[in-house]
Amino acid sequence: MAKLRRPRGSRILAPFLLLLGLTATHHANAFYNSTSALGTNTNEIMEDDASAPFIDLMKMSLPFREARPLTKGEVQYDRYGWPRSIAPGGQAGTRILNKLPAGTIPRGFYSVLYEGEGKLEYGNDASLVEHTPGRDVILIDPGTDNELSATLYIKATNPANHLRNIRILPQGGICASNPFQRVASAGQCQGDYWSFEQHSSKIIFNPDYLKYMRDFRVIRFMNMSGITRNPVYAWEDRASIDQSTWGGAEGIRGAPMEVMVELANRLHADPWFSLPHAASDDFIRRFADYVKVHLDPSLKVYVEYTNEAWNGIFNQHAYVKQQGQRLGLDPDPQQAAYKFYSQRSVEVFRIWEQLFGSNERLVRVMGGLVGSTQMSKTILSHNGAYRSTDAYAVAPYVYGDTNALRQARSVSDIFRIMTDPKYPHSLPNEIELIRKQADVTRSFGVDLIAYEGGQHLVDWNTKSNDQHPNNLFYQANRHPQMGVIYKRLLEGWRQAGGKLFVHYTSPRIYQKYGSFGAKEFITQPDGKAPKHQAMINFSRSNPCWWAGCSGNTLVRHTKPATTLEAMKTQSEPLDATAPQHEPVHGEPPPFPMGNTTPEQEFSGNAPVNPPPAAQRLLVSMRASPAERYVNGGNALINLRRNGADPWQGAAHYVLRTVAHGKIDGTQDLAALWQASWDQNNLYLRIGVEDNRFVANTPVPWNNDSVEVYLDADGSLNSQYDGRNDFHFIFDMANGKVALGKNSPPQERIAMNQRVIREGEGYVLEITLPWNAVGMSPRPGMRIGLDVHVNDNDGTPQRKGKLTWRAREDEAWRNPSLFGRVILGE
Repeated sequence: MAKLRRPRGSRILAPFLLLLGLTATHHANAFYNSTSALGTNTNEIMEDDASAPFIDLMKMSLPFREARPLTKGEVQYDRYGWPRSIAPGGQAGTRILNKLPAGTIPRGFYSVLYEGEGKLEYGNDASLVEHTPGRDVILIDPGTDNELSATLYIKATNPANHLRNIRILPQGGICASNPFQRVASAGQCQGDYWSFEQHSSKIIFNPDYLKYMRDFRVIRFMNMSGITRNPVYAWEDRASIDQSTWGGAEGIRGAPMEVMVELANRLHADPWFSLPHAASDDFIRRFADYVKVHLDPSLKVYVEYTNEAWNGIFNQHAYVKQQGQRLGLDPDPQQAAYKFYSQRSVEVFRIWEQLFGSNERLVRVMGGLVGSTQMSKTILSHNGAYRSTDAYAVAPYVYGDTNALRQARSVSDIFRIMTDPKYPHSLPNEIELIRKQADVTRSFGVDLIAYEGGQHLVDWNTKSNDQHPNNLFYQANRHPQMGVIYKRLLEGWRQAGGKLFVHYTSPRIYQKYGSFGAKEFITQPDGKAPKHQAMINFSRSNPCWWAGCSGNTLVRHTKPATTLEAMKTQSEPLDATAPQHEPVHGEPPPFPMGNTTPEQEFSGNAPVNPPPAAQRLLVSMRASPAERYVNGGNALINLRRNGADPWQGAAHYVLRTVAHGKIDGTQDLAALWQASWDQNNLYLRIGVEDNRFVANTPVPWNNDSVEVYLDADGSLNSQYDGRNDFHFIFDMANGKVALGKNSPPQERIAMNQRVIREGEGYVLEITLPWNAVGMSPRPGMRIGLDVHVNDNDGTPQRKGKLTWRAREDEAWRNPSLFGRVILGE
C-alpha cells in the first residue's frame, strides 16, 4: 500500500457560498468545445453518481431524513436539513459514497470541516484518522472489493449549537488558471494555488468532471436540476445553495440554479435548461432573470418546457394531458396533451424573450418522440407554435428489439440485432426515422436536434444486475464494436439532417437500469471507453456544420407562411415500439406515477343526477381505486376544480396496513381517503365499510373512529412541534372531534365535519381552514398527512386499526411516520 500523507491546514469558518466573482480564470485550452457538434446530459445528483461533479462529497450525499435505517430514533432538522436535535439512543446517518468503482475519486485523506458541537463517526470505507474541534481527517480507501462506499453518522449534537455545514474535501487543490487538473501542492502552480480545503466554495467542481465536460458544446441540465417528477411551482421551493445536500429522492434532489449557471460559465458551454412542468410564470420569470444577469453573455441558452411530456411513465405527461383536457384543446386525450405542451412551451419562451429583451441568444426547444412525425406535426403546428420555436428535439436510440435481445447468447448476437434492418430500432431503421423527422422539421423552418441519444441496451423486466441479458449488455458497451455503432449513428445523424446531438449521458455505472454512461466512471481511461472515444473522434473530425453553431449568434430559418395543418393527416401512428426509458439509480418507484387516465377516476364520468356522496365513494371501494403517487410515493392532491363538488377528479388512496390488533380482511373493514384544496381550505373525505358499527367506550380511539394526522409544514420531525403538527380523532359514537394530547391547544382549531351513513359504511367529510393550522398553501407545497381507522366489533377496546402510511401505531407521538402529500394544480 502506498504511503499517504495527512493534510494540514486551517479550517473554513464561512458556510458553503457560491462566489461568482471569484471563478477560475479561463485558460485557452478550456474552449475545446468551440466547434463541437455534441452536447451531453448531466446525471442525477446522488451518492452513487460515478460522474462525481462536486469537490465537496457532502453535496452528493443522501439527505439525513431519507437515510433510514442509518438515521434512527427521534431526530429534528433545521430548515437546511441538518439534524438540530437527536434524542438519546438515536442517530442521524447518511451515505456519502455508494458502490462507486475504485478510482472514481482519489483514494486518500479527506478533511471533514464542520460548525457546531457534537460527535461524528464514519463507516464502510471511511475511517477517522485525526480529530480536532471543527475538523476531522478521514481516510477513504476502497479496500478489497474495489468499490467505494462510505457513511457518516452524527451520533450526538448540541441543540444550542448543532452540527452543520459539514464539508468533505480531498487533499490537494488546483492552479486557478487551470481548473481541469488536480495538483498536490502549491509548488505545482505559478502563485495561483487554491487548496480544496481553503477554497472549496470557489472551486465547487471536481477537476476530473470539468476535464470530461469541457469537450461538449452544450450541457443539458435536466437530470442535475432534478425536474423529473418534481411538481415544484413556487420560486420559494427551488433548490438552495445552503441545503445540506443536493442529492436525494426524486422531487427532493437537484442542483441550485446558481451552480448550473456557474458550470456553464466555467466550461464556456451553452446551458440547456428544462423547466419544471408545474412551475409558475413567476418561477419561470425569476429563473430567466437570473440567467440573463449571471450567464456569460457570449453563450446561447437552450430553453425547454419540462422533459418528455409525451412519456406516460412520468407525471409531467399526466399533467399536460390533464391541462389539455381541462382547456378543451382536443377531444383525444393524447392530442390534448401534445397541444397543451406546445402551448405552454410558447408561453415559457415568451417569458424568456421578455426578460432577455429579445430572442437573439435563445434557442427555443420543443421535444417529441423520434418515431412519430404525427406528434411532431401536432406540437409544431398547434396555434402556429413553430413560428416561436427554433429546434425540435428527439432521442435517437439504437438497440434493435427488446424481445430479440432477450434471446441473445453472445455479444456478437447483440451487435447483429442492433444492426439488422428487420428490427424496428436497429441502426439503419433509426437513421431512417431521423431522416423522416428532419424532413418534417425542415418544412416547419426549425432545426432537428437530439436531446438524448446513443445505445439503449436495457431490459426493464430484469430484477438483478446479473440477470440475463444484462451481462451481455455490459460487455457490448465495453466492446470496440460499440464505438463503431456510435460512429455510424453520428455520421448517419448528420447525413440525415440532424444538427446538435446531446448524448445520454455523463459517466455512469452500468447496471440493470442501463449502460447509458459514455464512461463507467469519471476517471476511466479513454482507451476503455469506446463510446466516449467515438464521440470525441467524431467531434474533431466533424466540426459543427450548421450556421451559427460555433458563435454566439443564433441563425434562424425562414418560417413557412402556413401552419401546415394538413400535414397531420398524412402521418403515421405513434411508434409503439419506442423505448419509454427511465435511467434511474435504485429501484423504480413502487407506485403508479401520475399516469391515471380520467376514465379510471371514479367521478370522471358522473351522471347528471349523481347518487349521494356516501354511495358514490363506497361503491368505488369495490373497484380498483385510481391512486396517483408522484416523486416515489408522495400522494398528489389537486386544486379544487368544481365549486360545488370538491371531490370531482380527486384520486383515491386506500388504507392497507394493519398497524394494531387484527382486521379480518376487507369484509371486516375497508377504507380509503380523498382530498382537494383551495386557498382557503383543505378538503378531506374518508370512506369506511365496516361489517359491524360499534361505539361502546368513552375513549374515542377504542370506538369505531377515524384519526387524521396533519403536519402542515411537511417537516415530519420525530416529535410534535407544538405549532402545526395535529392529531384529530373523530368519534363515530357522538360525531365529536378530539385532539390528540400532543397537538396544539384546541382553541386554535376551527373546522367543519359531517358523517353520512350508508348501509354498512359511512363517509366522513372534513373542511379544515388553512389559517387554522397556520399555513398559506401553494402548488408544489409538501405536507405530512395520514389517515387511520379504528375498528371495535363489540370488544372492550378496539380490535384493530387500518392505516394509510404509518407502519406502527406510534403516529400519535411521532410525525415522521405520517405519509407525504404534495399539493398539485
